Amino acid sequence: MTERESLRGIGFGRMHRGLPQDSPWFFRVVLRSRGFLIVTVVITVSLAVIAASNPEWLLRIDQPVSEWVRGWGGQPSLAKVVTRLGSPSLVVAGGVVAFSALWRRCRASALTLGTLIAAALTVDIVIKVIVDRPRPPNPAVNTEFGSFPSGHVIHAVVIFGLVPFLLWILTNRSELLRLGFVVFAVVVLSVALSRVRLGAHWPSDVIVSFFIGASLLIGAERLITSTWATDHCASLGHHPPD
Repeated sequence: MTERESLRGIGFGRMHRGLPQDSPWFFRVVLRSRGFLIVTVVITVSLAVIAASNPEWLLRIDQPVSEWVRGWGGQPSLAKVVTRLGSPSLVVAGGVVAFSALWRRCRASALTLGTLIAAALTVDIVIKVIVDRPRPPNPAVNTEFGSFPSGHVIHAVVIFGLVPFLLWILTNRSELLRLGFVVFAVVVLSVALSRVRLGAHWPSDVIVSFFIGASLLIGAERLITSTWATDHCASLGHHPPD
């Protein structure tokens, strides 16, 4: 019996190091919480039903907030640059690069990444078509399909939410991990505000999109830190060897 099997036998479960204890609470605890996953599903389904059946109710809150954000001074040129961080083309391109970097070192993580990106793109389009919520009037950018949810925010959460995990997996350096958390927070908030500023989405669209992206991240995190990934990536920092 190996040391790994012995430790599992006495209840240690998964044999991976996981994220360090000084990681932000959201990533270290919430992503492993079934309760948070349930909350994300409930919020997503509830807002989707309201947006599809009674969008006027949401507009009572969305409209004044949207008008306030869109009323910020100056041309929306900066918002147009920021919003590209969640564009499908950038997501696919970044995914290909990350997939290639991971493939030789950890195929389990590479496959998880590819599945996550495909899921994010699919979920965005499917929900848009089903809900079919009208966009805000006079958007400053070209738009397709409905307004609910925001694909840009989903993509930003998924891609930049994986940055800390990938940095930790590939380098095992906690300072880069913490840098990844900062990048994630700044990019997601900036993309969400840019979508409202440009009139591409209502505020409730970007809020629910965060929860959709977070729920997809939960699934990816569980795969990356699963026994299956551990058995295939023992040489990496995230998965210590036997």
